[in-house]
Amino acid sequence: MTELCLYQTVHVARGRARNVAAHAALLDAASRALFGRSYAPDPARLAARIEALAAAERYPAGVSGFVRLELTPEGGERLLAAGISLYDGYALRSLSPAAVTLRYDPLCPEAPTSAREAAELLAARLAALRGAAAAVRCDAEERLLTADGAPLFAVRGHTVYTAPAPASVEGCLAREAVRAAGLTLREEPLRRRELPRAEELFYADHRGITALSRCDGQPLMTLVAERVAEALEGLFPKK
Repeated sequence: MTELCLYQTVHVARGRARNVAAHAALLDAASRALFGRSYAPDPARLAARIEALAAAERYPAGVSGFVRLELTPEGGERLLAAGISLYDGYALRSLSPAAVTLRYDPLCPEAPTSAREAAELLAARLAALRGAAAAVRCDAEERLLTADGAPLFAVRGHTVYTAPAPASVEGCLAREAVRAAGLTLREEPLRRRELPRAEELFYADHRGITALSRCDGQPLMTLVAERVAEALEGLFPKK
């Protein structure tokens, strides 16, 4: 049986771990709610441990890497190497997957648990059976919520729409990047019937911005997603 855990994936750019305090705060809130115990590491020391693991794994200095942080119900903590990126920092990924909409709800609370992760893997499998590489989650009211488990953003003109999604470090950063790019952000989800009016769909996770090439057969653009990705990385000036 797979062990239940909470998790976050930390982005390490040029040897420095990003957003560690925010990731720890999200895990603390989820751990208090689900496990009945706090998680309050010193952010600087946790960042140093993450960076040490990345160095021990010989992550290349010219591209980003990822470290997975897991918490168990008993209070155990694990740091696991989670691979490297093709890019230096947050970026608009060159991969633009096709997606399909699927109506489903995780069985557990909207927290970053391994159970929710398993539900997303199952959704991805169902999407693959329909010839798509990504699943866009809808709820009972046909609202578009997430893509591959990450906060989803829809573009119409100069306005970016997004649902009040589960807590996400990169989702919050993407909202900030949307505003930094000079766009209007509306905390309002697009509905499935409104898909034909969407010009772009993209999502934000620890890797950066992923733009969808199409959803339910509708072709989509990537112009605004590229602007948002540039603004997202601009929140972290190179030193």
